Amino acid sequence: MARKTICPSRFIPVLGLLVLVAVPTASAQEAQRPSSHTVRRGDTLWDIAARYLGDPFQWPQIYRINTDVVEDPHWIYPGEVLRLVAAEGARAVPAEDTPAPGMPGPEGGEMGESEYEYPMPEFAQRRRTEVGAVLQAYTEQVYRPLRPGEFHSSGFLTEQQRLPFGRMHGPVTPQQIRNLSERTSASPFGAVAIEAPNGASYAPGDSLLVVQLGDEFRGYGEAVIPTGLVRVERLEGRQYLATVVAVYGPMRNGQLVLPAERFSPGPERRAVAVTDGPTGEVIGARELRELKHPQNVMFVSLGRRDGVQPGDVIEMRRAPGPRNLGPDLVDELMATGQVVRVGDRTATVVLLGVVSPDIPPGTPVRLVGRLPAGGDR
Repeated sequence: MARKTICPSRFIPVLGLLVLVAVPTASAQEAQRPSSHTVRRGDTLWDIAARYLGDPFQWPQIYRINTDVVEDPHWIYPGEVLRLVAAEGARAVPAEDTPAPGMPGPEGGEMGESEYEYPMPEFAQRRRTEVGAVLQAYTEQVYRPLRPGEFHSSGFLTEQQRLPFGRMHGPVTPQQIRNLSERTSASPFGAVAIEAPNGASYAPGDSLLVVQLGDEFRGYGEAVIPTGLVRVERLEGRQYLATVVAVYGPMRNGQLVLPAERFSPGPERRAVAVTDGPTGEVIGARELRELKHPQNVMFVSLGRRDGVQPGDVIEMRRAPGPRNLGPDLVDELMATGQVVRVGDRTATVVLLGVVSPDIPPGTPVRLVGRLPAGGDR
């Protein structure tokens, strides 16, 4: 019986054609992406980055090329047109945030009409009716040393206290207690299920911080790392239904919740230099990073008992001593930071400027600036 011989070469062009059709080039993908996006109600930079860039963690890229429109990434408003492709002459990220909605305007009035149904107005959904008020907010900002986003998102140390942790059971849809998936992350204005701790209960309107526990620091307890903020709406059976009002990271099933502290903006003035401030040391960083940079969060051994308050400024300085290829006995500045949250024995600090990024635990710290007394202090 004669053998059949099939030459595979005639299939090669077809396979090659299939490969070319199935794998579009990166330039083709960029060509399909629109050049801009008009903000709609409920939009966040996180969602916009996920939609157009395919990765929500790339939201800073959209923020950096739209600083002429977005003064603070926490606040974007319907009608704003955001570029998705960098343009020449884009400005650097501004040093100051815009005031949170509901803060007094430059002449003491509210910046545009608004309605609040939430006891923490900095996170309320806000209705703006006057374009002129929006423009005034951008051009005549009131200085605010403390910002609600940093206060709630920075985290703190437990100081070995037993905290009233409840538990989040993930996103639910429609409006009933049902999990979509253990790995599903909650979105802004979405609904989540909450379980109160044994013997405790929540009331409609309560603000809860959604957190996960980080590293443990000897003598100071575990790091509490916020992932979002929710508002309790109502009780559904044995669980509560809550609305997500702020997202700081992936909010997933099984994370913990606890009552959120009320944010106080403090006085509208800058810190005043002091020369005899209390001293302490660096306990550690919230995340494991060998090299620190501005906006990193660190914990220091200064607290209320030392007279430290949110808004105060601290310096981290290298202890004098011998070193390789460097000067000895020099008290060298390593970084400056602002206190955003205070416990009894510890404080949470957001780095403002970094001179030497290798800041190990034990680095000496000193309070060098205090917010003036008065106002909400």
